[in-house]
Amino acid sequence: MIKTYLTNTHGKTHSGYTIDILQMFKVSRHGETERFQKFASAGNRMLLWHGSRLSNWAGIFSQGLRIAPPEAPVTGYMFGKGVYFADMFSKSANYCYASQTSRSGVLLLCEVALGDMNELLNAKYDADNLPKGKLSTKGVGQMAPAESKVTEDGVVVPLGKPKEEPSKRGSLLYNEYIVYNVEQIRMRYVLHVSFNFKGGR
Repeated sequence: MIKTYLTNTHGKTHSGYTIDILQMFKVSRHGETERFQKFASAGNRMLLWHGSRLSNWAGIFSQGLRIAPPEAPVTGYMFGKGVYFADMFSKSANYCYASQTSRSGVLLLCEVALGDMNELLNAKYDADNLPKGKLSTKGVGQMAPAESKVTEDGVVVPLGKPKEEPSKRGSLLYNEYIVYNVEQIRMRYVLHVSFNFKGGR
């Protein structure tokens, strides 16, 4: 299932590389499952991608995914300071910042309790001030996986090939999902991958 999810959601606009999966692990961080339970009943739980630089992973594995501190400039966050996820593998893979000389990358697949989402077509830097009743933000892209699979425990895995959403004409090409409370996140899988770049980079 995970290999299908990865292969199908490699966007055509990210065609400058292919991916080899080197290692894949199922993970469970201490305490994460327990704190996640309060949001598990909120509904709309999805398995989503998160990529980051190699230098960040020691902190992520020891302390979990974190939200940027108050002093971090808000301009780097299209939808406010939160933890960002994608349903397109290659969108998250680009945040690994791999290169010809450093081809390794690490990505997470996380179960994210999104609940009722505040859907936005364009950037909103204060999106972390959610409307009442909303648990997350969805930056709606013009392309999205066409099909999903639901696991036995009710998690939606959007593993279909991307399809254009003609009614969605915002600034994003692909969907982004943002939560502002780390208790809505549960790490499920870690992937160690190798980037095979086409041509020189």
